Amino acid sequence: MKTLCATKRLQNTKLFKEYISLRDEYYKLSLEKEYKQQSFFTNKQFIKKSTGEFISPNYSFENYYKKYTKSIEQKVYCIEQMAREKKLVPIFLTITLDSRFHPFQAITRDSKRLYTSLNKSFIFADIETAVKSGYEQLQHIYRVFYKRCKAVVGDLYFVKTYEAHKSLIPHLHILFFVPKSDIKIIRKKFNKIKEEFNLDQVDFELVNDELQEKETSTLKTGLKRASKYLMKYITKSIQEDAFGCRLIDGWKRKNRIRMITSSNLDLSLSDYRTIYHNLDEDSKNSLLERAKKEDVNIFYYILKNLYKAKVIKKDNKTIVKQYGDIDKATIRLFMTVTQTATGSYKTNNLTFFIDDYIYEKESYLIVRRY
Repeated sequence: MKTLCATKRLQNTKLFKEYISLRDEYYKLSLEKEYKQQSFFTNKQFIKKSTGEFISPNYSFENYYKKYTKSIEQKVYCIEQMAREKKLVPIFLTITLDSRFHPFQAITRDSKRLYTSLNKSFIFADIETAVKSGYEQLQHIYRVFYKRCKAVVGDLYFVKTYEAHKSLIPHLHILFFVPKSDIKIIRKKFNKIKEEFNLDQVDFELVNDELQEKETSTLKTGLKRASKYLMKYITKSIQEDAFGCRLIDGWKRKNRIRMITSSNLDLSLSDYRTIYHNLDEDSKNSLLERAKKEDVNIFYYILKNLYKAKVIKKDNKTIVKQYGDIDKATIRLFMTVTQTATGSYKTNNLTFFIDDYIYEKESYLIVRRY
């Protein structure tokens, strides 16, 4: 993420200096988090309890984010496939916070943005507070909007992602899939939100094969492009230079921003990663070939061919949740999770079966190195 192009007068202000300082802080925070992860693995030995074998895991920031982004992409394409089957149409929405949240003002010169002065409408003492408050405001706006839409729309899938503006202030992109007959009412709800929250920079874009009005710049064509259109925002920070990628990672961590969320499916991202990344090469190639033959992505194929039995131990109670048909499923997943004192869940046992392949979650003995 490039630094704002600003006049020297603006660069000498306290607020702009804080902006530069925050960029450096986010970058360093990302490095520190990676160093702690690497130190954890370096200072300990991991021994497989079943075999006594020593394991030397390693944490790579780049590899982690590539896997993370790829799995998000698979889920997004799965949601699009499911929406297509229900004949839902995509709507792409962008919500930008009002002027009170933006610290600087700019002019356009030679098709480029030049930041020239402080924004007199800015209501915060510092940019960091504006980032956190802006994220909270966007969450509130979305919750209100989604609740109103869900009350009148039967079928609705969504994917949303928060993106950092060059000034570090967040804005929100949303991909909705809804019945075509509900587009007008969704637009009406969106316009109402725009008025209530005084939003002057918003986009309501229809993504549909039948719409060819490219001149307006508010209409994007091609149903199959809907998810790819959103993914460019999701992957933008990962594909940037090393500094920009680190900056976004630190921005997300420091401000506790959950950058990407989507409709809940019966196959969670964590379960998908557990299955896909623990397959042997033959089983993985076999599944990929089957998905290709059915012209679906691998996330969708696993979801549609999965039986899952999950035993949840919580508050001295045992709850069993099941999904899929065990007799028809080609992928069977069994797991037991226990709620911890902090409210999170720990996976105690996990096994899945695919054809002749069996995977069991390994238990490790962790020994500190001396």
